[in-house]
Amino acid sequence: MNGDRNATLPAADPFTSLAAHFGMLLGVADLETVVGHAWAKVRLHNAWLHGGGVVWGFGISVEGPSREVQVSPGLAVDGLGRELHLPTLSCLDIAQWLEENRERVTMRETPEGDTFDAHVVARFRACLARPVPALVSPCEGADAETAFSRLRETAELLLVPQRSVRTVRYPRLRRLFGLPGTGDAKRDAAVGREVDPLRARAENAAESERPDVWLDAVRRCAALDTVDRRPAGLDGQDGSALLPGAEPADVVLGDLTGLRLTTVDGATTACVGAVDVATRTSHVDTTTLVELAAAGAIPQGGACS
Repeated sequence: MNGDRNATLPAADPFTSLAAHFGMLLGVADLETVVGHAWAKVRLHNAWLHGGGVVWGFGISVEGPSREVQVSPGLAVDGLGRELHLPTLSCLDIAQWLEENRERVTMRETPEGDTFDAHVVARFRACLARPVPALVSPCEGADAETAFSRLRETAELLLVPQRSVRTVRYPRLRRLFGLPGTGDAKRDAAVGREVDPLRARAENAAESERPDVWLDAVRRCAALDTVDRRPAGLDGQDGSALLPGAEPADVVLGDLTGLRLTTVDGATTACVGAVDVATRTSHVDTTTLVELAAAGAIPQGGACS
């Protein structure tokens, strides 16, 4: 039996399901189609309509004496639409990680010592579990061996050198609402040439016409942004040809700036300048979004004015 317990979800095709009929013989491929169809549908919905981000939890702290990054339990969705669940408090050994990744780390000299930056990500992982007796082949006299009978979805944590870089989606809508762009000067300039006249037209419209003009600008920007969106890899595997992300589709949990290891009297401790979880993307439930939108629609900033 293969000792590798990593597994791949049978979620390749959200548009093909099983057409069962009376007396039909079902094999492994048929059962994978039954299970994988629903899995693939959920992934397709999550990836395109929600995107990668943290749903709850995943608090981050640095414990000096143990030289560990500690991450609390949490739930997230990655760029391929998979749910990442971390059920228990988990730790990453900073000293061991630095030893293994020193060539990839950019050190800075400070009065306190050499410091570096990193960020924490969660990555989807599926593991095989619950071994049971299994038939190798009816043609081999029904010899039995053990095979895993369950797939368990979880998340693994990784430290990545340098600070994280946020991915910007829907650049025209962001420009229309005055949010920062992609950071690509050429791309942002092109977006500005499209969007800035729409924004100016809405701002200069008569008060009675402004809602309709603004709504038209929103619809145009949304339409053009969705026209530009594409799956990440048309030659991808496991359904990624249909999805906006690509492996490993990590979910950023936060940045650690000014990390350093200090050794005094043979004891090494870890210190961090700042833990910044605002660099992650967070999912907000729809009820709260409706309330925020309603408050934002009130003149002069809503109920807080």
